[in-house]
Amino acid sequence: MRHRGSLLCLLTCMTVAPPLAAQAGKDEKKEDDIVIDNRPRSKQREIKEGQTETTEFESDTPFGGAAPDPRVLREERWKPGVGWGFRLGFAFPMGDYSGNAKLSQVADGLIFLGGEVGYWFLPQLFTGVALSGGYMLPDCGDDASCMAWQLRGGPLVLWRVAPFSNLTPFFGVGAGYEWITFNASTDTISANTSAHGFEYVNLQAGLDVRSRTEIYGVFVSWSLGKYTKYSSSVESDLPGFSKEESGSIEDPQTHSWLGIGVRGTFE
Repeated sequence: MRHRGSLLCLLTCMTVAPPLAAQAGKDEKKEDDIVIDNRPRSKQREIKEGQTETTEFESDTPFGGAAPDPRVLREERWKPGVGWGFRLGFAFPMGDYSGNAKLSQVADGLIFLGGEVGYWFLPQLFTGVALSGGYMLPDCGDDASCMAWQLRGGPLVLWRVAPFSNLTPFFGVGAGYEWITFNASTDTISANTSAHGFEYVNLQAGLDVRSRTEIYGVFVSWSLGKYTKYSSSVESDLPGFSKEESGSIEDPQTHSWLGIGVRGTFE
């Protein structure tokens, strides 16, 4: 009986000991894993927080998301469509208003604002209509106050060189019709005179600078035209001075405007 009790006790110890040992090993391994894994997790957390701060900084920076717009991508996404643009500039008068008066005697210059709208058939080719208006700097002497305005419009064709480059030269040709109006007044009399005629040719050249979504540039222009018709009205408190008349300008002469300015284009 004593031997049997000892044998049973031995078997019981052998049966219970391995699971306990295994459990202890697992506990030790678990504790070891916790100690080892805590370090890389904290490191990963630091890296993740740094990436988040970097992303937020790039988002808040005006040019953080800016990237080059390669020429290949511009070529791939281009397609025919409607385009428009605007212009702001100054023009110098040249030539004659009529046979006995130069245009520079009527105005010292022209501040103009204009634009064009049309269709891009090719990356290089634009056809459309241009319209511009501006304030002329009239020369009416010291005894009168005066204002003067100009309006012109007509078809326009533009041709771009290297249309997908960052710097894009362009050339243009157009024609149209031109109106000018003068208002002058003194203490006793006021006069309103307008003249109009065809603009035979309007030549342009310039340089566009591309960004990712807009195109801006500079230009020079030269036009050649002739005022052939006029109308005028005079009002006065003095008897016999009030009158109205219109007709053809006697001895009309050609004149031109030499303009410089800036432009923007949207496609």
